[in-house]
Amino acid sequence: MAKAVGIDLGTTYSAVAVVDDYGKPVVLKNADGQSTTPSAVFFDPPNYVVGETALQSTITDTDKVVQFVKRFMGQTDYRVHVEGKEYSPEFVSALILRKIVQDASVEFGGDPITRAVITVPAYFTENQRHATLEAGQMAGLEVLRIINEPTAAALSYGINRRGKSQRFMVYDLGGGTFDVTVLEVGEDDLNVISTGGDHRLGGKDFDDRIMNYVEEEIKERYKVDIGDDKELEAELRLKAEAAKRQLTGRTSVPIALKIPKVGDKGQSQPVKIELSRDTFNAICADLLGRTEMLLESVMTKGSLEWKDIDDILCVGGSSRMPMVSDMLHRVTGKKPLLHDPDECVAKGAAIQAAILSEDESLPHISVGHVLSHSLGVAVVSDGQAVIDHVIPSLTRLPTTQSRAGYTTTVDNQTEVQIRVYEGESNDPQSYGKGPIGVFTLDTTPPRPKGAPKLAVEFRCDENGRITAVARDTDTAKENYLNITLRGTRSEGEVSEESKLMSEATIS
Repeated sequence: MAKAVGIDLGTTYSAVAVVDDYGKPVVLKNADGQSTTPSAVFFDPPNYVVGETALQSTITDTDKVVQFVKRFMGQTDYRVHVEGKEYSPEFVSALILRKIVQDASVEFGGDPITRAVITVPAYFTENQRHATLEAGQMAGLEVLRIINEPTAAALSYGINRRGKSQRFMVYDLGGGTFDVTVLEVGEDDLNVISTGGDHRLGGKDFDDRIMNYVEEEIKERYKVDIGDDKELEAELRLKAEAAKRQLTGRTSVPIALKIPKVGDKGQSQPVKIELSRDTFNAICADLLGRTEMLLESVMTKGSLEWKDIDDILCVGGSSRMPMVSDMLHRVTGKKPLLHDPDECVAKGAAIQAAILSEDESLPHISVGHVLSHSLGVAVVSDGQAVIDHVIPSLTRLPTTQSRAGYTTTVDNQTEVQIRVYEGESNDPQSYGKGPIGVFTLDTTPPRPKGAPKLAVEFRCDENGRITAVARDTDTAKENYLNITLRGTRSEGEVSEESKLMSEATIS
């Protein structure tokens, strides 16, 4: 049986790694000989093409290519539409997972890969984590654990730096998500101290700014609006990403396109828009500013000062942008380290997979996982609904915590509704998606308002998945909700997509 692998399931690129017989994590190449695979899928059911070919197909078959689904994982109301059919983000992610594992198994010697640790952004909610788990299972994998990307990066970086206590920050700016996490590595353990992030901020947003700039320049200079031309937009997106990469080593790059010629239907004209690094920095200043604000927030949440941090570790391909290292040096006073930004998350996941598999080639190290978001229930206080946080964020996992003293709010109440919330706000109205779970507790026999004494207990495993238990301490009646089983797809959709997956040919 093949070893368990680590998978970095990225918004724009994905990778697979394994710990070899010498205890070294190595990335397994795909069929194109590359260490990362574009997270793009070309739909031609029952055939699906994943990777570079799909990415390039955005220019010629825009409506058949799906990208960036990671940003929509766990969203009940989001579906991909391709040629009149709907697909969940979980299904698209499962196709990507099937492809990269399929390629990796060839590189690994032909044995099928069936077990994996999959990474997610540290600030993913329970729904998003569970959606990732479902995608892995649909792809035919036994998912050993869902772990945070910064934790995986820290494992890759810190496993050979054990021996003395070190505290470092991971600044993870990927293709579609951003996380910042402070961790501490000791002799035989790795623990999260503080974390924060934004799962809707990443390299794609910087690409979007380049696209907007080029489109505005074309509109002003040539009086042509290319925004409604899907093929031209797709070509521009590829060139915008390339320009962003080139600006890491150059101070200016040209972006060349062929656009429609005004007044000459069917004819095109070549144009070239020069983009300087200074202009790029200026049009993206607010995006970088958002990451800076999150840095400060994480430091405050962890009661930390910059003198408490030994190293700043940059991971994620977008962290290569010079503006990132300049900002980090200015804010922290430390020179950030660019540590294997494209591969370290997959390598760290592989290390976690090896640890869970009790691989003797690795030293024993305990990885401490934490709850990224507080968990609480809605209660009535002074006539107003508020959230009472039972477990605060950054609590070490696994954990079981409870709180008693809740009561009914009216006389002769026969049941209580328990509404579970995940987040930091005290106001239920601020949760756009509402509670992550709702269930009821039987409070019969009827008693006066405030008479039953009710308790709520949360049990969270190391994947951050949650079970909520409500109990009437007078009668010992209780009810529970496995929030991990909630999912975002109906039974019918699960059945249909499982059938599609069993019939799929992926290349």
